[in-house]
Amino acid sequence: MDLHTLARSVEDYVRQRLARYIDELSTLCAFETFTFHKAGIDQATEWLAARLQALSMEVTIVERQEWGNDLLARLRGQSDRDDVVVLLAHSDTVYPVGTAAARPLRREGNRLYAPGVCDMKGCILAALYALEALQALNYRPFGELRFLCVSDEEINVRHCDDLMEQVLRDAHRALVLEAARANGAIVSARKGNAGYTLRAYGRAAHAGVEPEKGRNAIIELAHQVLQFAGLSGWREGLTITPGLISGGSATNVVPDYAEARFDLRFLHLEDKEATEERWLGLLQQQRVPGVRLELEEDPHLKHPLVCTPAAHRLAEQARAIAAMLGFSLEHVLTGGASDASYAALYGVPALDGLGPIGGNDHSPDEYLVLDSVPPRAALLAGLIASPLPAEAGLEEATIIHHTH
Repeated sequence: MDLHTLARSVEDYVRQRLARYIDELSTLCAFETFTFHKAGIDQATEWLAARLQALSMEVTIVERQEWGNDLLARLRGQSDRDDVVVLLAHSDTVYPVGTAAARPLRREGNRLYAPGVCDMKGCILAALYALEALQALNYRPFGELRFLCVSDEEINVRHCDDLMEQVLRDAHRALVLEAARANGAIVSARKGNAGYTLRAYGRAAHAGVEPEKGRNAIIELAHQVLQFAGLSGWREGLTITPGLISGGSATNVVPDYAEARFDLRFLHLEDKEATEERWLGLLQQQRVPGVRLELEEDPHLKHPLVCTPAAHRLAEQARAIAAMLGFSLEHVLTGGASDASYAALYGVPALDGLGPIGGNDHSPDEYLVLDSVPPRAALLAGLIASPLPAEAGLEEATIIHHTH
């Protein structure tokens, strides 16, 4: 079967089943899958496991004691080639327990609204329909397909590192199921993300009787926040955002402690390292003598997804499949992080944003564009079934960056 026929067949298959898709999405969105709500995530994972088993996939639920369970499904292909395709997804959402019950799936014209409908329950389900269509067509020209759905994508404290390594270490391409951008673009590059906490230790004193004996931690911290935030943009694409700040105990006490937390986004790891070096220099430029400063980097650095030559070939392949389906496709850089960073860490060519079109993630207006589901499922199926692009494979993730 040629690729054009395959893509069109998958699109028709999914379009004819949109009513069932909506019913299933209503069920999936009804699960309360806040990252910290294990019971709800486990329910959703059980539902997904049953759905994948119905597609003849070998499913393993990875039990977690504290967090929601993860899921790994495997499907052997019809090819003897060493061609491992990985689909990356996440089951958790940012919405507190009770939100799903309060806002069940609703349809308004061509849009579906619900908590997590595009980030990323509707995208997971669209991928299942793509796999279902490939199975119905008996077309699996790959060596192995792995579907990994983790429960910790929305937070920085990750428990899935070992599972990601297991799944990605020998993979040949990774397709990430985040929603397409609101304008329909997919993602071929993402900024890296690191978090930091800066702590200031001063000396307490009575603010009225003897303030001169104090060492004001808040004033020093404020000075350092302004210094560091001023480095935003000193390298291309680099942003620094002070996001949380706290300190002091009472207005009549010179504060002896304050802290601030920062978000750093960068295009290349060397940008991060150079910024840290400059920051350490700024910490020597103090406003309040006697205040001790302590800088700590958060664990779980998210590596940048660099558009390497192999990833660029994948993106061009996606554009060709989209043209077969009758729509144009751009691939872009975005500042948001995703689990594509794990693919980057292991040098696996990756594309992101391969779900249907959606937007307003993490808000009461989160939506999915219904008529984008069939063509985007067909695009994903085409990428799964396509031969590995020439010269693609494992490579160092830092060699070339393409901006779009």
